[in-house]
Amino acid sequence: MYNYKFRSSLLSVAAIAVLCGCGGNKLDVLAYPDRIKTKVSIPDVCMPQYKSAMPTVAVIEFTNNSTFGKAQLNDTNSKFSSIKKSAAVAGVVAAPTAVGIGMVSATKIDSDSKTSNVQRDVDAKLSSSITGPLESIVVNSGGAKLFTRSDMDKIDAELKFQDSGLVDPDSAVKFGKTSGVRYIITGSIDNVEQTYRDNSKAANSVNRMTSRSDNSATKLVGALLSLGASITDGMLIETKITVKLLDVETGKIVFSKQLQDDVNIGKIRQPNYDQVVGGVKSAILSSLPALEEELSSYFAVKGYITKLKAKEQNIIAQVNVGKEYKVVEDQLFNVYEFEESEDPMTGIITCDVIETTTKLRASQQITPKTTWTTIEEGRSSFLKLGQLVQKTHEKAGLGIPKF
Repeated sequence: MYNYKFRSSLLSVAAIAVLCGCGGNKLDVLAYPDRIKTKVSIPDVCMPQYKSAMPTVAVIEFTNNSTFGKAQLNDTNSKFSSIKKSAAVAGVVAAPTAVGIGMVSATKIDSDSKTSNVQRDVDAKLSSSITGPLESIVVNSGGAKLFTRSDMDKIDAELKFQDSGLVDPDSAVKFGKTSGVRYIITGSIDNVEQTYRDNSKAANSVNRMTSRSDNSATKLVGALLSLGASITDGMLIETKITVKLLDVETGKIVFSKQLQDDVNIGKIRQPNYDQVVGGVKSAILSSLPALEEELSSYFAVKGYITKLKAKEQNIIAQVNVGKEYKVVEDQLFNVYEFEESEDPMTGIITCDVIETTTKLRASQQITPKTTWTTIEEGRSSFLKLGQLVQKTHEKAGLGIPKF
């Protein structure tokens, strides 16, 4: 009994230490007296990888290729008139010639409307619902600078990027030279769909069947299925968007991904325009987090080893990124090697980027511009001054000791 209680107490203390973030990676740099001065040899073709400045990124307005966006709405006594359309779900108010959900002929079904109608133009501004969150993703990456919206507007006017969607390569290169931007994020809103989901018949059928059973567990399962079906009923708004990343130095698309998501705006069979707009924007927002990990590979913080110190067989390394790049204690860094590569058929020389098995772990010795690290895993013997490192999205796990 004593051993069990003692072990349980130790586990509790260890768990509390992990949850509180106690421990960390404390390092006494002065305890490492020996300096290592071996420098890495960098092929000329790989030198661009060592640019210290963070790339500047601009988020351009997205093209709206869907049939939803701008429209003309009829207000009748401060209420929206209902329009029924053969190619879309009824309820979105739009004139037959306006851009709405399906530009098709419409027939009025609201027989109670008054004769005094006021027509107004509306714009859902769907592109704005994408650019803001994408700018936040870029800023939170820590490894890129955002081209300001005011500067973006000036160059939009000059090069006419606004509402044009993905710019052509020549314009992208021109834009980069004019603004100093390295990457452009843009794309398109591809589709908006409305679907009313009604599971009531199926739910009622299951409930009737299970309610006749003498088994209480069966009745409970039937009731839960019925409740679940009822909760998922409602108007679904589904969106599809495409996000593309352009490298303006080359004018090439280096990344493209289609995102799809939907939201349930409630049991509203004929939603008005504003309700649909809210659903569309919510669906777009919920799809964007899927981009964070993939975009981070382009905007991850990069640096290189500036100092190496040793104590017997133990080696520590200083890297030239710190608090300014949101580095915290226990932050992990990947270490990279570079090799010049020649295509045997074309003779074209390129740079191969090789991620090594060695990871560095940030200690508490962090300044705004530098971080001292220890070797978390892998070989330390091959480390050299100037080797490229990249901040990961991981922190070293402290774990709970075994007894």
